[in-house]
Amino acid sequence: MIYGTRLTQAREFCLLTQKALATDIGISQGTLSNAERDVNELPMHVLTQLATTTGFPVEFFQQGPRVTFDGLPTHFRARAGMSMKEASQAKRGGEIVAEAALAMLDQLEGPQLTLTPQPLGTAPELAAQAAREALGLKPREAALGLPVLLEHAGFLVIALPMPNTRRDAFSLWFGEQPVLALLDTDAGDRQLWSTAHELGHALLHREAGASKTLEQEADEFAMHLLTPLDAMEKEMPAHPTIQDFAMLKRRWGVSIAALIRTARRLGRVDDHRYTSLFKQMAARGERLRERAAIAPTKPRGFRAMAETLYGPHPAQGLARSANWTPAFAEDVLSRHATGAELPSRRITNVISLSSRRSRHA
Repeated sequence: MIYGTRLTQAREFCLLTQKALATDIGISQGTLSNAERDVNELPMHVLTQLATTTGFPVEFFQQGPRVTFDGLPTHFRARAGMSMKEASQAKRGGEIVAEAALAMLDQLEGPQLTLTPQPLGTAPELAAQAAREALGLKPREAALGLPVLLEHAGFLVIALPMPNTRRDAFSLWFGEQPVLALLDTDAGDRQLWSTAHELGHALLHREAGASKTLEQEADEFAMHLLTPLDAMEKEMPAHPTIQDFAMLKRRWGVSIAALIRTARRLGRVDDHRYTSLFKQMAARGERLRERAAIAPTKPRGFRAMAETLYGPHPAQGLARSANWTPAFAEDVLSRHATGAELPSRRITNVISLSSRRSRHA
């Protein structure tokens, strides 16, 4: 027996239409459509070709999915122009990786959730202040390594093996578990802001659908979380230059563009200077990609769980458990930090080394 939901999941993850996949595996689009709706089965030779085309073993399609995100309020941090097809690919990838993570978490004692949704109408600034306190950040401490800090606070943070073209991250609540998914990037400043933005959605908009107002609130939350105004007032020069902003970027981990907006908010630059600074960035070719690079932070929890359950080289064990290929398991694992890749000594392993079974024996 195969599950139609798995067919759809794998097809959309691979960015294939029903027509394209049906052609690749040698059946009609109608036959594939019926299989996705659980109306008919597919013969084994077709399943074998399906596995070859999608990169998922036959066993993947024979086990019903535990995690589906359809119908759940989902918030995307994305550039303009993200298509429904690209959004669906990201969600399907999130389902596949989150399912494996939650299956491992069932066997381990993970951290308790200490970041909880705020009452409807809470001001983003107040929510950000509460989040900084819950994360143990000092008033003038930068929120560097935020993905790992969120794992300490009980969030499931997963990194997906797909490029972040027009998509950076998304978040949702799966039952009582907040899930934050990150896509590939080499721009650590954008990743940090996207992580904070999605945290804002998770804490302020748990049951809400997407809207421009909610996006503005999530950005306001991110600004207060990552660059608290009290700290910025003390550190922002009276007449900041691009070089000043580059130094502040290294200190706080956010983009020069975000810091320029904060400077205007603090009255350090007027509207004319604000426009001039962005023109300078455009002339330097930095409006879309800034020269002062910040390394992204890999989340740790997924790999830590896999290492605890399957040993220091967990790809084979993870692949067997999740019905993945070893290559796909290694691809996912490579997006998550080893212990040596953690950003600082303050940020340590996030998963208990004791299993639930041994803990309650």
